[in-house]
Amino acid sequence: MLERNLKMYRTSLCLALTLALAACMTSQVWATPAASKTETTLTLKVLDCESCAKKVAAKLSEVRGVSDVKTDIKSKTAIVVTKGDATLSPLQLWEAVEKAGKVPVKLEGPSGTFTSKPKK
Repeated sequence: MLERNLKMYRTSLCLALTLALAACMTSQVWATPAASKTETTLTLKVLDCESCAKKVAAKLSEVRGVSDVKTDIKSKTAIVVTKGDATLSPLQLWEAVEKAGKVPVKLEGPSGTFTSKPKK
């Protein structure tokens, strides 16, 4: 009888510890904070082939502070993601698209919305 009670106690204790550990692993205390990332969307006058989209992405990736670039031929857009807390220059992004041989018509991001080349 004592052995049976001891076995039940151990089982209950293991179960309680497992549940407590699971709760801790999913709480904010154990979670790694996600790096804050900001997106800037550039709309291009023409973006009709994959090769052009890759060229635009390559030029935008060269801009300091850019983490990732996703292009979409259908919507004629390039979405630029910043590295951490970096602040991207709208002018540098606009000029990067121009260096790729394309014409930006709109830039929307944390610095504002531009429909002509930004001053800085």
